[in-house]
This record gives sequence, C-alpha cells and structure tokens, in this order.
Amino acid sequence: MPKTPPSEFRVALVSMPFALTDRPAIQLGLLAAILQRAGFACDTQHLHLDLAAELGEIHTELCLFRGRMTGEWLFSRAAFGDEVSADDDAYFKRFPEEVNWAEDQDAEIEFLSRLRHEVLPRYIDRCVDAVDWSRYAVVGFSSTFQQNVSSLALARRLKRAFPRLKIVFGGANVEGVMGHELVRAFDFVDFVLDGEADNSLPELIRRLAADEPLNGIPGLVTRDADGRVVAQPAQPTEDLDALPVPDFEEFFERRARLELNPDELLALPIEGARGCWWGRKHHCTFCGQNGQAMGFRSKSPPRFIEEVAELARRHRGLVFHSTDNILDHRYVDEVFGTLAKDKADYQFFYEVKSNVNREQLRTLWNGGVRWIQPGIESMSSRVLALMKKGCTMIDNVKHLKWAHYFGFRVAWNLLWGFPGERAEDFEEEYQVLRLLGHLEPPAGCDRVFIERFAPLFMDRARFPAKRIQWEPSYGFAYPDYVDLGRLAYFYEAEFNGHLEDEVHGKTVELVKAWKQTWTSKERETLTFSRTHDAVYIQEGRRNFFKGTHELQGPLGRLYVECSGLPMTVEKATRALHAAFPDTKWAEEDVESALTMLCERGWMVTERGKYFGLAIPENRNW
Repeated sequence: MPKTPPSEFRVALVSMPFALTDRPAIQLGLLAAILQRAGFACDTQHLHLDLAAELGEIHTELCLFRGRMTGEWLFSRAAFGDEVSADDDAYFKRFPEEVNWAEDQDAEIEFLSRLRHEVLPRYIDRCVDAVDWSRYAVVGFSSTFQQNVSSLALARRLKRAFPRLKIVFGGANVEGVMGHELVRAFDFVDFVLDGEADNSLPELIRRLAADEPLNGIPGLVTRDADGRVVAQPAQPTEDLDALPVPDFEEFFERRARLELNPDELLALPIEGARGCWWGRKHHCTFCGQNGQAMGFRSKSPPRFIEEVAELARRHRGLVFHSTDNILDHRYVDEVFGTLAKDKADYQFFYEVKSNVNREQLRTLWNGGVRWIQPGIESMSSRVLALMKKGCTMIDNVKHLKWAHYFGFRVAWNLLWGFPGERAEDFEEEYQVLRLLGHLEPPAGCDRVFIERFAPLFMDRARFPAKRIQWEPSYGFAYPDYVDLGRLAYFYEAEFNGHLEDEVHGKTVELVKAWKQTWTSKERETLTFSRTHDAVYIQEGRRNFFKGTHELQGPLGRLYVECSGLPMTVEKATRALHAAFPDTKWAEEDVESALTMLCERGWMVTERGKYFGLAIPENRNW
C-alpha cells in the first residue's frame, strides 16, 4: 500500500444494533475526536439508529440483556447464512422465556422469525447501500453486549464488496481471548484492538496510511504470514486529562434526520474515570468489568467540569450519563460541590458505592446527580461478604433510605447464586425486604450471570464448579467452527452447595408486588415528624398497622438518634444521658426499647447496631 496523506486516509467508526438510542456511543465519539486531532479524516456511523427507527419500541427491549443472547441470534442468518440453523423453533423450544417475552411486547412469535429471516438481512443490505464505503480505508466496529453478530454481518458484506478495506473490531466483546477467537474464526476481520484504544488506534491508522510494519502496537491482534493469530499485550491509558472532548455530532444529526422519538430524554455520555478503586483492592466476585484494566484513573475535577460545559454547549443538553464504574470520591466536593455553588442545572447518572454517606448524597444531589446505581446486590450481610462487596445489610438499607429522602432514582438488583450461600441467608434477607416497601424496589431479582474476567469465572481453584459453560443461546447464534469457550462473555455455572431457585420464590413474589405498588397510587410510605417532646411515625406500609403512632419523650429521642446513622446500644444510651441528664438509663432498658421498635418494623438491627427506617418529614436533615 503506498503512503497516503493522513487527511485522505479516511476512517469510519460504526455502532450496530443492538444499542440504546437515548445516548451516543462514547467509544465512537472519543476515538473519532482522537483520530481527527491526529490529522485523519474520521466519520462515525450510528447505524443502530436506523433499525430503531424501523422497529420502534421493541428495539429498546431487544437492547436489554435478559439472560439470553436473542439479539445476537436474530442477526445470525444475516451474518452467517446457512452456516447456522434456519430452524427457529429449536430456539423457541430451548428458551420458552423468550417466547413469553415477545408476547409481553405484543409481538407474535412469527415476528421474531420475520426479523431473523427478512427484516434484519434487509437492514444489513441498506447499511451497505446507504453509505459510500469506498471512501474509507478502514472501518472500525465497536462491539459491546449484543452488538457482535450484527457487526460481523456488516463487516463480512463490506469486506466482500471492498476487499482492500481494513476491518477493525474493538470493545468489551473482544477483550482478551475473545478478540483472539474473533480474528481466528472470521477471516474478514483484519484486526482487533484489545483493551483501551486511545493510543493504539491512531498508531494503527498512522502505520497503515504510511505502509509501515504493524509490530509492537499495544493490544493489536491480527494474523501473521502463516495465518496464525498473534497479539500484543494491551496497555491502559494513564493520562485521561489528555483525551479530547468526544465528537457526537453525527449521532444527533442522524437522529434528527430519522425523526427518531423526539420526546425521548437524551443523555450525553461523560467519562470521568476508568477502572475501579474498590475492585483494585477487593474484586467483587461476580464482576467482569475492567477485566484487564482494573487500575483506577480519573480526570482532574477541573478537566471534568470543563468537558461537561463543552458538551452542554455543543449539544444544548443538560443531562449526562456517566460511564464510570465507580465514583471518584474527590468528585463529591470538587466536582459536584463546585457545580452546586455555581447553581448549575446539569443532571447526572452515576454509579456509586453504597458507602456514600448522607452528607455526600446531599452534595451529589445539590450538584445535579439525579440517578444513581449504588451496587446494592443483596440484603444479606453474609452473602455480601461472599460477593466481596465490602458493605453490610444495614449499610445498604441506610443508603436506600437517604437516597429516597433526597429524591434520587436508585437502580439496584438482588442477586443470588454464589458459592457458600445458605437458605437461612435468604430467609433473613426476606425479613428485611418486607420492611422496605416505602423505599425504591430493586429493578431485578435473579441468579447472577457469570461474566468472563469475574473471579467466579477466572478463579476455578477458589470457586470450584460442578458445571460451568457458555450461556447456551450463544450456540444458536454462531457457526460450529467458532470456539464459544473463547468467544463467549456470559456463562452459566453450578457451584458446590448450589441452592435451587425455589429457595427465592417468596422473595421473587415480594419484589414483584413491591414494584407494582411502587408505580401505583398505593405506594407505601413510612415517615416520621417530631415535636420538642415526641416523635410521630406515620405508617403507610402494607401488612403493617397503618396510622400515626406516637413515641413520647425518651423513646422518641431514641428513635431520632438512630435515624441518622446506625447506633449501638452503648452509643444510644450515651445519647439519652446527654438529652436527659437528670435520668439514668440502663443499657438493658435501652436495648429492650430498641428491640420493641424493631418488632414494630420501624427499625432494623444487625451486629449490635440499630437503624430507623422511617423517612424524616423535615427537609433539613
């Protein structure tokens, strides 16, 4: 290949289905900006929006992973033709829950078959025809979750039509051995960039344009002259401040051109950090994120605020969706405290850890954070310890309570399926959950998915399994020549001491009813108000004695003292002595009073600590 001036060496970066339509792909926007800064012409192509415009609401549902790779299977005929079975009934019989899901969306089972055999192959045809691909020297695909097979379908067609076109894959679906298998199995994929591509992609493009050897590029996976897969180890990006502001223009232009759901609330993806400071110390056993780049790195607070302002200016948007896996605690005061002082009107989604305390939550709220995902996966301290979460039941309850007090929307789940669980762990959890109807319910309640790079998958000595295999729907989405043990990200496992799902039956029913009540006019409540000498608890939960209940004098004070933070009997006794210095309180009497409050369902207790569940009516806590 002769040397080509960078400005004439054009690159396309593509996002294929299934991906949500409420935000652009930050990977595409960031890498496009990096290449443009390096002098290369680069376009993004958010082609998943075109399919979303055609399918409507069901497209969103197909984007959401429910345990089966149905989105991948639907594109399998478009990608592989007769290399995969045309028998749809085999899939439906194997996974009847997907039939039920389709019916819940008012879609007939035949609709899924039409998608697989007619609609999606035609969509790939349109993707080929809609863009002048001959303008490009390189086409890169970002593949995460259920974007792999659709990306392979278009990549195969492009390589057939333009043999000199270089095809590159990147993203979470091709990290580590998964990328190696992609290159081995599909000869139309020229390169995979394993890991963070901020430095490796511009270097690859520079060398391709200059017709230079490609050896030594970090994270590059390709074939040698003998067709063998060769790879360089990935290197994480250290200086996040040096990255440019992502370029999202094409996403918004395409969306407007398609007139795609103009009433949908759009969010601008924003990146403050990579890696996980908690996982670096104590890797949560089920988490497969940051598989090869766990080390925590973050942008400086001024740089982050500058990017927020620039994106808001460019796109006239005030809603931001953070891609960070965990909040940098510096950001509480130095970002969100600053935004609160500036009286900025931004709104943010952020993943946090449930140890974020009440005052930190207040600062986050005042700084614009409105949606949080606090990593609450259980209300059993013993199971949380098995997960290596570094928190307890009472920590999680406290977090839910104060998040509700300030008005956050909270995304959390209940998980089970961890080695070492006992049935009594979940009976204890159930008894806690039945007290929390006035707080936001979990979004999901299910057995944990086993992710590649999670300790449950990687550490077979520590977590021996009776059975572990790739999630079975992968077998319907890919041809037989693909080694799914190397390509799959999700797995199923049965560990020693396996508990059957029936153990969780009443918890599942409780959560189902809780979610229904939460979105109805009969939402449960539990609040308290106080006077100078009494506390009044307003009980509005199902299965509890509704009405206003009075706690006079010291009993009311005891409730208030345990409402901010969990307290031991000893601390609660000292607090009563300070409030009522003329009265002596024995610890056993205080413990008896706290036990009575727990029996009423107004408190929870754990490991000698007591915590009030009612939400203060006063807004100055």
